[in-house]
Amino acid sequence: MGVRLSVSEVVGGGCESRRDLYLKRVLKVKVDPNDGMKFGAYIHEVFRRSLAALRRLIEGGATKGWELIHEFDAETVAEEAASAAGAEADPRGVELARYLAVQVAARVDEIASRSSADPLSVAARAVPLLAEYVVDGRPLGLTLVRADALYHDVVVEVKVGAYSERHALALAGYALAVEADEEVPVDAGLLIYISFNGGVKLRAYPVAIGEGLRREFLEERNKLMELVASGSDPGLSPKCDDKCPLWGYCHGGGG
Repeated sequence: MGVRLSVSEVVGGGCESRRDLYLKRVLKVKVDPNDGMKFGAYIHEVFRRSLAALRRLIEGGATKGWELIHEFDAETVAEEAASAAGAEADPRGVELARYLAVQVAARVDEIASRSSADPLSVAARAVPLLAEYVVDGRPLGLTLVRADALYHDVVVEVKVGAYSERHALALAGYALAVEADEEVPVDAGLLIYISFNGGVKLRAYPVAIGEGLRREFLEERNKLMELVASGSDPGLSPKCDDKCPLWGYCHGGGG
C-alpha cells in the first residue's frame, strides 16, 4: 500500500477511533504539540543527553564518582534538551539530570571498589543503556524506529506520567523492528516512568514481549495502514479529551 507508520502512530494516544491519525495523515492537518507533549519531549531529551554526557565523561577519564559529578553540567544539559525539544527549560529537567549523575557516580564508585578497569570498560558498565537506539523500520512497514534506549537485548521506553498498556505495545514494535533489522531476538522490554512528586522518582516495569503482544502490534499496524490507505473518516472517538491538540478539528471545525 506504500503507507509507512511510526511506532507512536500505531500505538496512538487517547483517540479510540484513531481519527487523530486520519486527520494528520489523510487530511494533512498540522498542529502544534501542547504543553504536556512538549514537557514529555523535553524530559526525554534530558534523559538521553544526560546518559550520553555521563558516558563521554567517564570515557574521558572521570572514573571517580566525585569527579563525574564535578564535571557534569546539569544546567547545560537541560538547556540543550529544551532547545532540541522546542520547549521551555524547566527546573525538573535539571533535577532529573542531577539525579542521573548521582546514580551513575555511585555505580562508578561501586565498579572501582571491586576492580581496576580502563575508562571505556567503566563507562560500558556504569552506563549500559544505549540511549535513542535507531533502526530501519521499513521491513515492518514502519518509518525509522527510535527506541528510547537499548540495554543489551532489552528495549527500553521512557515515559512521563501514568502506566499504560499501550506503552507495552510500543515495546513490541521496537522489538520487532530491532529483530528485523539486526536479526537478533528481543524478548524483553522495560518501561521506565519518571515522576517529580517530592523529588525525582524512577519506576521500572519489566515487560515480556511474547507472541500475543507482537500479534497485537502487527494487527493494529495493519488496521491503521488500511485506514490511511483508504482515506475513510473513522468518525469521532466515543471519548474525546478536550486537551487533545486536535479537539478543535473534531468539535469546532478547525484548530
